[in-house]
Amino acid sequence: MGCCCKKKQEISTKDVSDALYNESLIPEPSNNNNSSRKSIDYGDVPTFRTSIDAINTPATLEDFKHLKLLGKGSFGKVVLVKNKNNNKLYAMKILDKKFIIKKNQVSHTQTERALLEKLKHPFIVRLNYAFQDSKRLYFLTEFLQGGELFFHLRKNSGYKEKAVRFYMCQILLALEYMHNNNYIYRDLKPENILIDKEGNIKLTDFGLSKIMPEEEKTTYTMCGTAEYLAPEILFGKGYDKTCDWFSFGVVLFEMFCGYHPFKPKGQRIDPKIYLRKTFIPEKVPKTPRDLIEKLFVSNPKKRLGYRGADEVKQHPFFKGVDFDKVLKKEYKPPFIPKLKDDLDLRYFDESFTDLRVDSEKNDDKDEEDEKDDFKFEGFSYQQKDENLKNDDNDEKLVVNENNDEVEEL
Repeated sequence: MGCCCKKKQEISTKDVSDALYNESLIPEPSNNNNSSRKSIDYGDVPTFRTSIDAINTPATLEDFKHLKLLGKGSFGKVVLVKNKNNNKLYAMKILDKKFIIKKNQVSHTQTERALLEKLKHPFIVRLNYAFQDSKRLYFLTEFLQGGELFFHLRKNSGYKEKAVRFYMCQILLALEYMHNNNYIYRDLKPENILIDKEGNIKLTDFGLSKIMPEEEKTTYTMCGTAEYLAPEILFGKGYDKTCDWFSFGVVLFEMFCGYHPFKPKGQRIDPKIYLRKTFIPEKVPKTPRDLIEKLFVSNPKKRLGYRGADEVKQHPFFKGVDFDKVLKKEYKPPFIPKLKDDLDLRYFDESFTDLRVDSEKNDDKDEEDEKDDFKFEGFSYQQKDENLKNDDNDEKLVVNENNDEVEEL
């Protein structure tokens, strides 16, 4: 998860770098907050359902067996778990309530919970369960066994054009869907792009996403991961959905080159780099090079995508692509994970998977912690029918998953 703070004035280049890498950028809660309250006031953020549809008994932590640690960050960790009732595998994201409240991230956590329930798209990760206990919040999503795109990029020096086009088409449709539903992603990066066992991608981690009402044209919150922020976010000028197309360009560059366009190895980003022309190596063909240059335009009103996803789709790099076929997964993925069984974690970082996974029981409670039982009202959720591949918004979508009989992109 990246950083987040509100700025309504321009930020000098002198201050940007320190701000982006300084944890104090995340503001502390106001002194007026009552730390002993038993429920959280979410303010002007959308609420989620307070009841579980067609479910008599909500899921709890005791319903899941912890198997392996998949990843860990400042806000929590992700664990591979198995449902003891149906033996299905899930990725369980565990967030510490105290840390969320201390870092003033309640509204972002609530927004992520709301979006995960509402986002129904073939290239966006699906929420299966959400629940809480006295200390933690739990998001359970489908387990995507191919791992993060970031994992694969580290092992490659870049992909060939056909492979890049395949992945970018799926990402493009996911962003288009979010933008059409008035959401800004704000955290597009290889770590948040997962690969399923069929070789298709899905976006994950919506903790920094924003619900952008149609009447709200501009927002000023500095939010995202430093290396993928658009210039208008960096310099506090206000931004809209167009910021996601700049991040799209950064990922496109990385897919071809295997490294970041603005960050020298082992160094921080110098904000001034955005003010000069980006060096694009000769290994990037002419057509995608043109697309990257149009996505890296500093002025968002002149950037490709300002008038919507169709602008990006119509670029020559995507010439001949049938986006209806992309949506139905009728193009053969360039890479299909080689997996020996459902517990094969070869595409995950061994520095995490080799660690001992914590018990599913909270055995570290004490009397003082019991007093901090913050209740996130209406947080519980359970997918109505996990056997249905398609839901509400994509129920009419027929997906071809027989990769041996689909054409290459």
